Amino acid sequence: MAVRWIVGSALLLTCSVSAQIVRHGQASPIAPEITLYDYPGVIVGVPLVVQQGQYLDTCNCPPFTGGSGSGIMAGVFYELPATEASVVRFGLSAGGDYRSVVARYRQQEALTFTSADGNQSYRDVPVEFRQEMTFSTFALWAQPYVRVVPIPSEVIAASVGANVAAVLTANATHTKSLVDNTVRLPNGEVVALQMPGGGTSATVRDGELLGLQRFQVAAVFRLESSIPLGEQWRLRPGLQYQLPLTDLSSSGGMRLAAWMLTLSLARRDKQ
Repeated sequence: MAVRWIVGSALLLTCSVSAQIVRHGQASPIAPEITLYDYPGVIVGVPLVVQQGQYLDTCNCPPFTGGSGSGIMAGVFYELPATEASVVRFGLSAGGDYRSVVARYRQQEALTFTSADGNQSYRDVPVEFRQEMTFSTFALWAQPYVRVVPIPSEVIAASVGANVAAVLTANATHTKSLVDNTVRLPNGEVVALQMPGGGTSATVRDGELLGLQRFQVAAVFRLESSIPLGEQWRLRPGLQYQLPLTDLSSSGGMRLAAWMLTLSLARRDKQ
């Protein structure tokens, strides 16, 4: 019985010590070494923003469609510990996003003019105007994502995530301007044109986006590569598409999608 007790105690002690060795990432006779790496880092991006849907403002004019613009995105991310051979990895990113989009079109209006001598009035003289709407937004966002790395060298990787954002500010500036500075009347007289208050352009409205929906959700898809910078750092250029799933404005159902060139700097930390 004493021999059995001694052998059993030795086996228990051996298993305990082996477990402690493996737990610290070292090899043992019964378990191979498993090395884990996590990736904290920063990301920046420059988007090509494309308006989807239309936007109706307070003016008595057609809706604004087909807008486009740019902006800047910046954030931080953290990818959970995984082995180099792991194909599927999980991460979380967060940051801020500024966008500026311009939508414009030309519109003719029929106006009435009086000749210089005051003896003749001309109705329905066409005058062309340029209507322009500038949207500017700033939002804070968070994005859990799944990253698929088919090759351990990470020469190519794909990720898909759910972007959840809170829009802090969203402004709409509507300006109206003359396309031409003069108009020719039917009698051949040329009349100089100007907007109310003088000049060739005027601000119709400058204020918060109508029908603003502050809570935004989007699906994000990204393809990227990885360039080693020494033993620890990785530079990741990428191409991303953000597909909005909610309207930014309920006044016409406008959404802002974005193609984006991204650049990430990740630090490879051994656990």
